[in-house]
Amino acid sequence: MDHVAIVTGAGTGIGRAVAARLAERGSKVIMLGRRRNELEAAAADVQGEVRIHPGDVRCPEDLQSAVHAGDALGGVNLLINNAGIMPIAPASSASLEDWRDTVDVNVTGALNAIHAVLPGMQQRGGGHIVNISSVAGQHPFPSASVYSASKSALDAISEGLRAEFAAGMKHGGPRIRVTSIAPGAVLTDLTSSIRDEETRVGTEAYYEAMDQPLTAADVADAVLFAVEAPNHVCISNLTIRPTAMTR
Repeated sequence: MDHVAIVTGAGTGIGRAVAARLAERGSKVIMLGRRRNELEAAAADVQGEVRIHPGDVRCPEDLQSAVHAGDALGGVNLLINNAGIMPIAPASSASLEDWRDTVDVNVTGALNAIHAVLPGMQQRGGGHIVNISSVAGQHPFPSASVYSASKSALDAISEGLRAEFAAGMKHGGPRIRVTSIAPGAVLTDLTSSIRDEETRVGTEAYYEAMDQPLTAADVADAVLFAVEAPNHVCISNLTIRPTAMTR
């Protein structure tokens, strides 16, 4: 694949798996995450061209810096918006700080990344933005109203941008594809961001009781499916669940 990609939240879980899969397929990948040690460990396992870029999606300057690093590789034409947190808790005991952090990372962080890559994509005439959403955005569940809302917002942003870019093409605008991928239960360390102990234990028990939850590699395969579609094809929405997942 002839891509220069930024993958956010690339140090662990889905982001790590996506970065590795893209690099293995020939993309040049900038792995962005908050923890240098995790990025270094993830990059060491990758077969392909990757560069680590410590940064926080809540900081627009960090995203701009990653884009500048991509310029040296030919210009970013693929963004995987994966960074996210899930500090869910019952509304009666949830902290306002957790709610704000959820929106700041899952929504504003994604917007920061999109805003950073768009000028280059428009100038070069195309690109692809992939937002990692969640089935929680389609089916909110108890103790996760704000998390679910953040993923619903990401779905709405994705569809709005997709329609806008599609309309712009009629007037000579860039061919920018937008994809929203909504995984169900995935075995990653995302549950570690749940600070409410009872909720974390219950969530982990739900995953453990399920027959074969998704792996990060399963989601990476879904990303590749969307990214490798012919350029005139936009996989706009893709939901991927464990077969045993009922909701």
